[in-house]
Amino acid sequence: LRGTLYQPKGNLDTLHSRCEAILPSFRKMLTRITKAAGLDPEKVATWQGKDIMLTSKVPYTSLTVAPLKTKARCVEKAENEYDGDVTRLIDIVRASIVVADEDQLLCVAKELQNEKVVRLKNRFKEPLFTGYSDALYNVEIEEIICEVQLHVGAIVAHKEENHIYYEYFRSFFAGNFGACEARIHMLEKCVDP
Repeated sequence: LRGTLYQPKGNLDTLHSRCEAILPSFRKMLTRITKAAGLDPEKVATWQGKDIMLTSKVPYTSLTVAPLKTKARCVEKAENEYDGDVTRLIDIVRASIVVADEDQLLCVAKELQNEKVVRLKNRFKEPLFTGYSDALYNVEIEEIICEVQLHVGAIVAHKEENHIYYEYFRSFFAGNFGACEARIHMLEKCVDP
């Protein structure tokens, strides 16, 4: 597995077009993997009888393939996090798989290992500063690096509240998670000393 990942050389327009071209293959691969774990890719993910929400109006499904990251968001992220280097954008093509239990988690993980995984971040082992944990796979399809987030329903159900903090602070700290973490802890002390 590699450390720093790069997309093929080229400008954002070319990269975005290539990402759009492989999106159907990406969706097909993840649909097969999700079904192999005994999940219905279209089924709404739930926790304790309630839908797990991706946005205020849209629930997660067992497989949620996101639209391509917009060019505007790509430019913002490249400038804020990678000194303008668009080849560092490895989440233009992305998806989430939400499992209900450990057996499904292990099955999906095993199936993903049969693909061209170029990096795995096991955030179950080292959760984010918000306490959130998942596994983040980067897989390569036709030279394009894509992101697959593997979530456990019970954990992702609590992600909504944490993501509000992240979105708020992202613009202030340009992706610097240490600065975000420090600011959140400071605010939490102000609210609950």
